Amino acid sequence: MRTIPLPAQCLRLAATTWLLLLATMLSPALAQSRLERSGITLYWGLVPAAVVADKHALAELHGGPPKGGGQVHHLVVALYDSASGRRIEDAVVRAQLSETGIVDEPAKYLVPMKVNDQASYGQVFGVAKDGPYRFRVWVRLPQRTDEIEFAVQAWSPHRNER
Repeated sequence: MRTIPLPAQCLRLAATTWLLLLATMLSPALAQSRLERSGITLYWGLVPAAVVADKHALAELHGGPPKGGGQVHHLVVALYDSASGRRIEDAVVRAQLSETGIVDEPAKYLVPMKVNDQASYGQVFGVAKDGPYRFRVWVRLPQRTDEIEFAVQAWSPHRNER
């Protein structure tokens, strides 16, 4: 069997293709924190409440940790007008947590808060399992009569530590 040497250009093409394939495999995980619907872009994050408690008094912001026990996580949301890129600071935001096999609690309001001096919305949620968690997030803007619903899916930020 005869070996045919490949020119350097083919090797570069193969390496580029491999990197693009790798980036494509990683992008769904990165894209999960950004959702767009009805002209609104929503960025979200789920962090252990202890991380937020280092910078914000959770009792003052959210009335303290949930009384149901379990892990406590903080859902934070930032909203932008998709067309202009302007940050939205005057929305009313609610979220409802769903965990498989557990009855859904009523939706909670995400209170306005500053993250790095930027307007955001947040709330603490007690969870019983490591995930996946499903949040229904509703956004109401002053100039609109309808609510915009987003579906967020997340895992415990520290599930691999167990």
